[in-house]
Amino acid sequence: MIQVDRFVNKRNELLSHNFDNDQSVIHILLCFDDNYALSAGINIFSVFENNAVRPIHFHLFTHNLSDENRRKFGEIKFNNISITEYVINDQFKVDEQNTEQFPLSACVRLIAPMILKNTTDKLLYVDSDTLCTNSLSDIDNIDLTGILLAAVADEPYMQKSQCTKYSVIEGTYFNSGVMLINIPLWCEHEITDKTLKLLNGGEKYQYPDQDVLNICVGEKRLILPRKFNNLLALSINGNEDAKIPDETVFIHYITKNKPWHEPYRSILFDSYLEKSPWRNDCLPLYSPKKTSSIRAYSKLMFKQKKYLAGIKHYLIYLKTKLKK
Repeated sequence: MIQVDRFVNKRNELLSHNFDNDQSVIHILLCFDDNYALSAGINIFSVFENNAVRPIHFHLFTHNLSDENRRKFGEIKFNNISITEYVINDQFKVDEQNTEQFPLSACVRLIAPMILKNTTDKLLYVDSDTLCTNSLSDIDNIDLTGILLAAVADEPYMQKSQCTKYSVIEGTYFNSGVMLINIPLWCEHEITDKTLKLLNGGEKYQYPDQDVLNICVGEKRLILPRKFNNLLALSINGNEDAKIPDETVFIHYITKNKPWHEPYRSILFDSYLEKSPWRNDCLPLYSPKKTSSIRAYSKLMFKQKKYLAGIKHYLIYLKTKLKK
């Protein structure tokens, strides 16, 4: 069995709260690098705003986090909340072909349950590009008896492409962006060892951590209603996240168009951003790896009659496209 503690350089108690023994604490896991620190921080604010009296312990597994962003996480001060950072070192490795499109930090969720096995039996993992819009109380009612993890089924096009490939029953290939994990069962079935063995076994996976989790979890999965992980794609000035059903617990911005990119700025996301230590940060204009995002920003500049900026970023778009 992999000795996961060697991957953690240190633990930082960024915010401490002494919970009463009879309090029902919900443990929430986020795994990210410096590129997703801002969105992870905004996520924490969104969870608190919708669960102000709920005792919550955030477990932040970070990789290559800057001192500046660590300081900002330390500025978060809420009642009933603890924040612990686990600094992941470079001993944690995944075959490079499986980290070309997704950061290494995306795979850190595979070791976190083992590191937290003496802390909690039930762990809620959320991607950093999600936003909480409701109470987490319904999560308490999810029965994990005999269930390794509970998650929402991915989009139909993903079912079609991934289920046959990995012998998963169509309709049950889950999105790993929001997962409620049964830690004792996870450890019993050695999911950490099995998933990392697949990722480092020479095969390239299109959606690395998500594919191997779907393979290894097998039938011990529970498919949840979409409200727990509302998969959402943003369009230019679309504010699609303002039109979600009232029952939605988490919004998940699933494409590379994020609500902190200029063409896709979201009123909802900005409302949490303005309350956070990141409110004065210079936000990225677009995803530099997605040509359509660069082109969208160029079009936005032309629409705003900022022609030099429009031309500049259209040339960046062409250059990026030619490299592909």
